[in-house]
Amino acid sequence: MFSGKGRHVLYLLIALAMLVYAFPRLELSAPWSLLSVFGLVWLVFASLIIIANINALLMGEEKRKELARIKKAKALLWEQKLIQKASASRRARG
Repeated sequence: MFSGKGRHVLYLLIALAMLVYAFPRLELSAPWSLLSVFGLVWLVFASLIIIANINALLMGEEKRKELARIKKAKALLWEQKLIQKASASRRARG
């Protein structure tokens, strides 16, 4: 459906709409009740989503390629560790 920056714009708009809709309904004035803690945690998570999507929109192509390279290297490292564990467990069983 959406790919690349269009997806991040869509997610950003959805997160902002959720924030605008929910902010007046959150109970933030109560002194450390369960409702106020929930409201603060909800605002923190909503802020993280908004910041992450803004970061993805502002990220340059060079940085995006570097992160993709790091992700690929980590996946390869995990694969090698899993193969080593599997071969070690086969040797231990006999």
